[in-house]
Amino acid sequence: MPGKRGHGILLGIVLAANFLGLTFQVRTGVIFPVRESLAAVFGGGQALVVNSTRAVAAWTETLWDAHEMRLVRDELRDRVARLEWELTVQRGMLERARGFTSLDAEAMGLGEPVSGEIVGISASPLDRTVTVNRGSRHGIERDAPVMAASGLVGRVVAVGPGVSQVELLSSATAAVAVITSSSRTRGVVRAAAGEEGASGYRLHFVPVGQQIAIGEEVISSGLDQLFPKGLPVGRVSAVHEGTGLLLEIAVEPAVDFDTLERVFVLPRGDSFALVPEP
Repeated sequence: MPGKRGHGILLGIVLAANFLGLTFQVRTGVIFPVRESLAAVFGGGQALVVNSTRAVAAWTETLWDAHEMRLVRDELRDRVARLEWELTVQRGMLERARGFTSLDAEAMGLGEPVSGEIVGISASPLDRTVTVNRGSRHGIERDAPVMAASGLVGRVVAVGPGVSQVELLSSATAAVAVITSSSRTRGVVRAAAGEEGASGYRLHFVPVGQQIAIGEEVISSGLDQLFPKGLPVGRVSAVHEGTGLLLEIAVEPAVDFDTLERVFVLPRGDSFALVPEP
């Protein structure tokens, strides 16, 4: 009640001042500034309300535009990921057609991949894992192979409803059975972690006397029954005779793990078909 009474008194004063100003102007011809002052005050208040309304509308429109841009960005990322995957498959088919390898004809029949984005990285230098924003509700299973557009990344080691943990092939505990593209040499690739000044991978269990050329592509062989046959792992970068009966072979990874952002999780195979080499 006091507030309403105060507003009524103020309104009465304004109206009275406006009436007196008009009367004074009619009798004397002199412009009394009350009306103009009131118009300026109330006009300014009206402009303030209009400008505030416009600002709120512009802010709301900006938020909506940002939401639309995020949707478009996510859609474009999915399209790029799909194109990268198709490029990987086409590259494998092309190399086979050129006689680059004698891989299984179904090596690239890997099933429908699930594209995911890396949202977390392990802080441990030994247990190198990443978290991907895809989980069991997206069809991800434990031990599913994980790829990037350029080659093999690793495998799923833990699955939650919406996220999965992927052990990178660069981890000290990871390994993959491989075969080289030209010499058809079998072995096992592991990370070179723990070796002084070493980086990348090492190809193990290759006997001295085996002819392996620098630049040969190293591909998963499928013999470990963890990874399907035909996935790019890396390229031979150095070959040295060791102190024993085995060669020391360095392999440059096909994947740059430091810049990895998006991956493809493949369907897990209970047992990959092993086709005898010709």
